[in-house]
Amino acid sequence: MKISIQLDAILKYLHQIRRIEDYLIFDMYFPNSWKILKKFVIEDKFINLGTVEEGLLGMSFVCESNEESLTLTQNNIIGIINYNLEREQKDALLETKINELKGIFEKQSLDSLKSLKFDIKSNEINYKQNGKSKPSELVGEIQEE
Repeated sequence: MKISIQLDAILKYLHQIRRIEDYLIFDMYFPNSWKILKKFVIEDKFINLGTVEEGLLGMSFVCESNEESLTLTQNNIIGIINYNLEREQKDALLETKINELKGIFEKQSLDSLKSLKFDIKSNEINYKQNGKSKPSELVGEIQEE
């Protein structure tokens, strides 16, 4: 039976792939600050290795040597990677927005700041100051946890 493995998306975090009888085991090293959502883990096919190196968390994902199981395992690993990369980008963006907001607070009067409001509707964020709308920004889709 021929099965294909797509390594591009996981290669940066892949430590090794092992084959034991009819199973493939993907040993992954992720930053230990990453969260692993339950929806990306099949309980009886997952081993948390704990800290394997300074700042790295080791995890093994086990799958049968068939296309369906391999695809599911790869999708789960990619889901973990994408979820955490998005979290890191959001954290960086939050820091930037906090600094922008600090700048607004430094420049505006207290009375002006008391009227500052933020309205969030679907994919748009609007804020109002003194009852007047400010330009809106589009935000990306939020991934359900």
